[in-house]
Amino acid sequence: MNVEPWHTLGTGDEGAAVAGVQYLLRDQGHAVTADGVFGPLTRTAVRTFQSAHGLDVDGVVGRQTWPHLVVSTERGDSGHAVRAVQQFGLLRFPGDPPLVVDGEFGSQTAQRVRFFQESWGLTIDGIAGQETWSFLSTQAPGPRPWPLVKVGSTQDDNWRVRPAQHLLRAHGATLTVDGVFGPVSGAAVRAFQQTLRARFISTTVGQLDWPEMIVTVRRGDDGPAVRAVQVLLGVTADGVFGPVTESAVRGFQSTFAPPDDGVVGPVTWHALTQRLFD
Repeated sequence: MNVEPWHTLGTGDEGAAVAGVQYLLRDQGHAVTADGVFGPLTRTAVRTFQSAHGLDVDGVVGRQTWPHLVVSTERGDSGHAVRAVQQFGLLRFPGDPPLVVDGEFGSQTAQRVRFFQESWGLTIDGIAGQETWSFLSTQAPGPRPWPLVKVGSTQDDNWRVRPAQHLLRAHGATLTVDGVFGPVSGAAVRAFQQTLRARFISTTVGQLDWPEMIVTVRRGDDGPAVRAVQVLLGVTADGVFGPVTESAVRGFQSTFAPPDDGVVGPVTWHALTQRLFD
């Protein structure tokens, strides 16, 4: 739940995530068409798959079914499981042509998978495994997930490392904001999580953590939470929410998180952690 935000799909759903399910079912020998529409034939195939794997037979692809359905693929692989990955349109920079859905996991597919992984703070290995698929499953209508910040990440490969460290400090952690999410940062995450819940404890900042870590800030505020916003906006991180920071916030909001009121609340925080293009 916290680090793998599986999106539940069922009858009536449409889109790339549904097509991914259908290609994965085809890889398992089920005769369904990968048309991106979760209709009766897809539901029947899902129920058959669930029955064969000892799962609850509900015809819905959710947190229970996804991990059994996913097939890990990497460079050199071929087949329907590769097509399942290739057909996702978000595995590219704007302006790049979509991948050819040819079922061959070559260098371009690996590059796009790595780009997707970097975009969400995942392990950047070019392998479309369970973690990557949990985020691919969210490429469907509905709320967007929060990205991950994991031990071993640096500001160079995950631009959310320093902001996460600043937010942990805002909640009382005594750590150095150095852009390296090492064991000390991981321990701070665990300590923070233990104040919130008894389950889903780890060293990774995930879906349940960001909403609790973020702090609404506005002009006149100061401190670590303001520094986190400033790092995400690329302005001087002096910890003082002055006119320059407010202007940067409003500029960002006008494009990505309206209304442009200059207040960094949950909607703006969420947008700031995403890879967005205007």
